[in-house]
Amino acid sequence: MISVGTQAALPPQPVWAETVRGAKRDAILTAAREVFGQDGLEGATMRQIALRAGCTTGAIYPLFASKEMIYAELLASSLSDLHAHVRKVFDQPTTNAQTSRHAAAAHAFLAYYLARPYEVNLGLYAFNGLKQTGVGKQDDQTLNEALTQTLLLLAPHRPAGKPRRPNTQAMCVFAQLIGTLVLHQAGRLKPGRHQPQALIAHYLQTQHIAENQETDDDNSN
Repeated sequence: MISVGTQAALPPQPVWAETVRGAKRDAILTAAREVFGQDGLEGATMRQIALRAGCTTGAIYPLFASKEMIYAELLASSLSDLHAHVRKVFDQPTTNAQTSRHAAAAHAFLAYYLARPYEVNLGLYAFNGLKQTGVGKQDDQTLNEALTQTLLLLAPHRPAGKPRRPNTQAMCVFAQLIGTLVLHQAGRLKPGRHQPQALIAHYLQTQHIAENQETDDDNSN
């Protein structure tokens, strides 16, 4: 017989149900991360994800209606972590008066992905080769907006209110960062014995982004 004291210690049913739901969600996301890493978005199936998670597909659909929704969830989490990492560095005063916060943000962007090569492929949908891929119009737009918040930190913008889109300079820095990360992961920097950090530092210097130049909307979130 269960004592009154034991009953009182049990969590309320809604809390318990939400805890179980959260655990299932985490297990599915972990399994999907592995499946996507092996087969990419196009090659992955809900059945594969279910098998890896140790459940049935019927247990997945109440949480995720499609594999694209799962992929979008993983990528959204990655982009959120990226922005938090870069924003934290951007908001810190630079130790070198000659170095801009935008350059510090670019180096933080590089460091984040160097430590997480899986997430480079996740963001580029590149597990099975580079090609234009998406997870649906609405989710694609949401993910692009999330990435935009980080790209706005990579270069100064004119003080004309909050910039809605990254300017050309910010996109050039982004292109340089992604190109360097892809070459690094492919081992194509080895012939010149170049380090990614040194290449980006050189690029920022030649483009004068490393110089300390602040604008009114540098503090926009």
